[in-house]
Amino acid sequence: MKYLMNQLHNLANILTGVEELKEEGKYRFICYSISLIHVVITARFLLLNYTILYIYNFFVVLFYFFLGTFLVPRKKFYAVFLCCYVEIQLHSVMASLLAGWDWGFMIYTLALIPVAFYLAYALPEFNRSIRKPFYYTFVILVVFIAARIISNNTTPIYTERVFDQNLTISYTFNALVAFVMLIFFSVLFIIEIRRNELQLERQNRQLEALSSKDPLTGLLNRRSMDKCLTEAVELSRKKGVPFSIIIGDIDDFKKINDTYGHNVGDVVLTTVADTICSHVPEGASVCRWGGEEILILVPENKVDALPIAEEIRSSISQTLTRAEDTTIHITMTFGVAEYSPGLAMTKLIASADDNLYKGKKEGKNRVVA
Repeated sequence: MKYLMNQLHNLANILTGVEELKEEGKYRFICYSISLIHVVITARFLLLNYTILYIYNFFVVLFYFFLGTFLVPRKKFYAVFLCCYVEIQLHSVMASLLAGWDWGFMIYTLALIPVAFYLAYALPEFNRSIRKPFYYTFVILVVFIAARIISNNTTPIYTERVFDQNLTISYTFNALVAFVMLIFFSVLFIIEIRRNELQLERQNRQLEALSSKDPLTGLLNRRSMDKCLTEAVELSRKKGVPFSIIIGDIDDFKKINDTYGHNVGDVVLTTVADTICSHVPEGASVCRWGGEEILILVPENKVDALPIAEEIRSSISQTLTRAEDTTIHITMTFGVAEYSPGLAMTKLIASADDNLYKGKKEGKNRVVA
């Protein structure tokens, strides 16, 4: 029971596109299913003693088993399609001419049309060209019309053995199989479309994440922080939620770059970014504001933001970076400012900047509010 539930769950995930339908499993299932259908048809012709048709269908059963067992694992999916395309039309024409049009075997050729259009979308060999499935459809149409004309002007070999019950059963079976093929490939088309939609959604999220972050440090970029600041102002206006900003600047960063090179400067930046992110509270946003300047948005008033800034400063001051057998001692100065209703964002940032530069003048490696 548990196994059945798991399989149904997997099927539901595949139908919704959450879980990918493996190409090998899909084509193997198709080949084995067609092989099973031909087992039924072989048995039917054997019972009616339609010698040519049951011998042909017996070998077709083996043929599809070969496709599923040997070609599919080698990912020869286009070759599998061509084999199925040719065989289904050959069998349909042969059965229609030898047993009679009324058996309904030519319905299978019509069921190939959506298959060709589906594979034009799913198989790379088609290059998603809309012309190729139309070529295959045109061939199907020509074969269908030709078989109809020939059957109208010739007498089936096995006419003497045909009676109403056989015709009804066989036509119903052939029509049912054709409808199942149509439904099956329609569902596959839906799965492919949903899978591509999900893939596109994932790619869009990845692109959005990349466009919102600084490529070096992984922190938010300035555009993303502007959005966060706007949302914080709106939340403060509607619900009175306080927030403060902390602006930090790495002390003597130009000297580090000039002495050790920009590669070492990049290491210092990423080290500082990682340290800050590990000490900010939940709900805070951290941004590379520009150069070696970091802006932190915390959902706290200034009284509570100060110890956060001090904790970050203290942690950074204890951080050492190795470069060319030299240990670099990193320090950082911070300015803190709290938002008050109606205050322009430019003035809030300017206030934090003023506190930052006041800290620089007072000796660096400190927090000023």
